[in-house]
Amino acid sequence: MDLVKLNVKTRCDMHLCRNLAEYRIAAGNGALSHLFGNAGLYLCHDCLVKLYEAIGKVIVPKSPDNLIKKAVKRRETNEEL
Repeated sequence: MDLVKLNVKTRCDMHLCRNLAEYRIAAGNGALSHLFGNAGLYLCHDCLVKLYEAIGKVIVPKSPDNLIKKAVKRRETNEEL
């Protein structure tokens, strides 16, 4: 799945949005290709931000381990060996 910046003028696909689309979500060969076809989903900047925020409420990224935790884990594994 790819996010493509558009050069052409087209309407946003979100319901009741009258803005011009700036981005296209291309499904490619993934699981959503049967929904969007070759065209993709066209979104304006505002709708893209709203979609990003809605996804962010459901899928929260895992924070990376800091350097101190990594060093402690490394020492524990070295002591066991």
